[in-house]
Amino acid sequence: MNSEVVLISGANRGIGLALTEQYLVNGCSVIATCRDGATATELLSLKAQFADKLLIESMDITSSESIQRLANNLSQQNISLDLIVNNAGFLDRDNHSIHAIDYANAEMCFKVNALGPLFLTHCLLELLNKNRLCKIAIISSSKGSLSQVQGVDWYGYRMSKAAANMLTVNLSTELVNDNVAVVSVHPGWVQTDMGGSSAKVKVNDSALGIIKVINNLSIHNTGQFYDVNGEQLPF
Repeated sequence: MNSEVVLISGANRGIGLALTEQYLVNGCSVIATCRDGATATELLSLKAQFADKLLIESMDITSSESIQRLANNLSQQNISLDLIVNNAGFLDRDNHSIHAIDYANAEMCFKVNALGPLFLTHCLLELLNKNRLCKIAIISSSKGSLSQVQGVDWYGYRMSKAAANMLTVNLSTELVNDNVAVVSVHPGWVQTDMGGSSAKVKVNDSALGIIKVINNLSIHNTGQFYDVNGEQLPF
């Protein structure tokens, strides 16, 4: 039986929910975070199936106080983490042109997609298992690549995902001697509330691909950017 402890942000729906279920099926213990755990219907349903393996915690990824409260709570329970999956995401869907920018939504992208993972990782570092290789995964996007030729849209989202990729590079360099490996993962264009019904990738397929990338992560390939097929992407 897998004894790993996995923390997943934005776990109440979409990719986060699928990752939570898959890790539970694989025998891991999962700490699933979302803004309001009390109303996370599908998570609560999983809790009924995996009562001893699933811990649901309320956390607002945009609030440093909420993140610190989560870290304190887990510390008080003597919980040790093996994997942090920074999955919570926000998309400024209407920011297609510099001539029409909703600044508040662009700012929210940075709070959720980049600054949130930065502070969550900061607060949880002391809880990482010191006795084994630990991993941090940041669910990024190819939209954040500075090298790939792309169209113009979603200003805040693209910029925030580029920032998230820089977080991966920085963390991988600073934490390599602490036996912590870090990776950015592009989940694909997924059939979620964010991705829409015309997306190409099914949620469970994306989750399984992400897990495979994480399973293949080591100190030797830390700091890289992959898609769910295991193909390395350019930053």
